[in-house]
Amino acid sequence: MAELDRLVLHSAAKVNLGLAVLRRMPDGYHELQTTFQAIDLFDTLEFEKNPDGGIRICCDNPEFPLGRENLIFRVFRQAEQRCGCRVNLQISVEKRIPIAAGLGGGSANAAAAIFAANILYNMKLSDTQLTHWGTELGADVPFFLGHVQAEGRGRGDILTPIQIFADYWLVVVKPQVGLAAAEVYRKFDLALTKPAQSLSFSHCRDGNDFFAVIARANNDLEEIVLELCPEAEHAKRFLEGLGSVSAKVSGSGPCVFGIFKEKPDLLEISHLSPSADWRIFVCRPLANRKAIGVGKPDQGQTDRQGADRGNH
Repeated sequence: MAELDRLVLHSAAKVNLGLAVLRRMPDGYHELQTTFQAIDLFDTLEFEKNPDGGIRICCDNPEFPLGRENLIFRVFRQAEQRCGCRVNLQISVEKRIPIAAGLGGGSANAAAAIFAANILYNMKLSDTQLTHWGTELGADVPFFLGHVQAEGRGRGDILTPIQIFADYWLVVVKPQVGLAAAEVYRKFDLALTKPAQSLSFSHCRDGNDFFAVIARANNDLEEIVLELCPEAEHAKRFLEGLGSVSAKVSGSGPCVFGIFKEKPDLLEISHLSPSADWRIFVCRPLANRKAIGVGKPDQGQTDRQGADRGNH
């Protein structure tokens, strides 16, 4: 198979429908039980070979790290070692998934980079090999390489694919601030006073089952996130006031999402938003497509900047 010189991919965000922290493991990581659901909020990544140019990354979001700490950069440095070749690549990222938000955007970008490296440099890695590579980079990365719905255990990287109800809408609110996952977990350790509780979504094939479980599902990190980011609590109350079936923090936050049975009116929500600093997205869960796809995404979702009344 001939190597390509250019590839455009899109990578999806995720939410955690529920998240239980079971214990702290001997290696310092936390054992989790969670349910991942990919949503139709996408970044677009363009990879183009540029002879003698090294690895260069540009992004339309100034908060996006461009150096060696970037997971995309790390993927292609590792690709050089794996395939014994020099990687000269210009990478352009159109960033729609908020950064440091609990939506897995960085992990999804890393998964897209692994997918791109395998194709652009004809590495011929199997799905299992790609998953192992992803695990080396981050606990969430394997999910994006092969799933849109899965239960995660361990660090979140031991995955069981599931097929669950997906005919609903999400409103995702991103407060202005971001939160580092490490900070949230450190704070959680200090406040760990109750046994973790978890619920499985694996049997939720219809709306009745799903809405009953999501209404009871918890995120064990939520209390800490709301303490560190009061705006996230305001966003949760806002979504509850709009009539969501459930509103909760995703992952380590600070993004909050609400579940709705009917399609919400984004313009109306943006007008009602109490903060001009929130980014608001109306999304659908993914069920019949991959979290990483070729080409620019069909942007089913739209977003607006809080109370600026749609000027985004």
